[in-house]
Amino acid sequence: MLFNVKIAVAFLFSVLLLGCHQSDPIVKESRLVWSDEFDGDALDKSKWEVMLGDGSAYGLWRWGNNEEQYYREENISVQNGKLRIKAIKEEVGDYKYTSARLRSLGNGDFKYGKIEASIRMDVTAGLWHAFWMLPSNPVDVWPKSGEIDIMEYVGNTPEEVLYTVHFANRYGEHDYIGNVDYIAIDGNFHTYAVEWDENKIVWYRDDLETYSVLRTNERLAITWPFDAKFHLLLNVAVGGNLGGQIDDNQLQFPRFMEVDYVRVYQAE
Repeated sequence: MLFNVKIAVAFLFSVLLLGCHQSDPIVKESRLVWSDEFDGDALDKSKWEVMLGDGSAYGLWRWGNNEEQYYREENISVQNGKLRIKAIKEEVGDYKYTSARLRSLGNGDFKYGKIEASIRMDVTAGLWHAFWMLPSNPVDVWPKSGEIDIMEYVGNTPEEVLYTVHFANRYGEHDYIGNVDYIAIDGNFHTYAVEWDENKIVWYRDDLETYSVLRTNERLAITWPFDAKFHLLLNVAVGGNLGGQIDDNQLQFPRFMEVDYVRVYQAE
């Protein structure tokens, strides 16, 4: 009997001790801080800047990737609740293809949060669809201030979606870490997202976690650049270092990236 009493007292003491020194994890509530649902009949210029030309106006020869398209505002439309970026074989100057590129710089700049978009992409050899982020106030030349590629999709590898971060290593040289998500793009909309904080970046496709990069990664620990505001970009490139061989026959007709929405959530 005395032995049982001692056990009961010890158990009660341990419960009280745990109650005093432990608690459930604090769950931070997130709220929608920025979005575009593309509900109108034209691009909302208070949220997006249309980037034009061949990159030279931005100090980028062929947009920095030997791309073969010329970006035009005419290749952007908003209809039926969707943003549409059109790529097509169409000559402008020395360029044989046109497409479009948008960014939220100055209109949507974020440090941390959940960034997501619902996107449908045409599978066309030579097209390079991207939803990505760049630093809004870079402190040095690319990639020392970082780049976050939320989603890249290349028509020449139609069962691969790429998730990547670019940065400079301890010697100041370009480095990157990424993952390939093997799926079949089926002509439907899919949601691509990252959750990003001071310690990690986690990728999701249709709410399924697909990849993560931690600040403690030995290649990133010294030079981690992802503690600043970044802005969003959406574009469809043609050819270039990643786009590869272009199918002119397919691009005789318009090919599209369609975006149902873009949303940004941050902790309150």
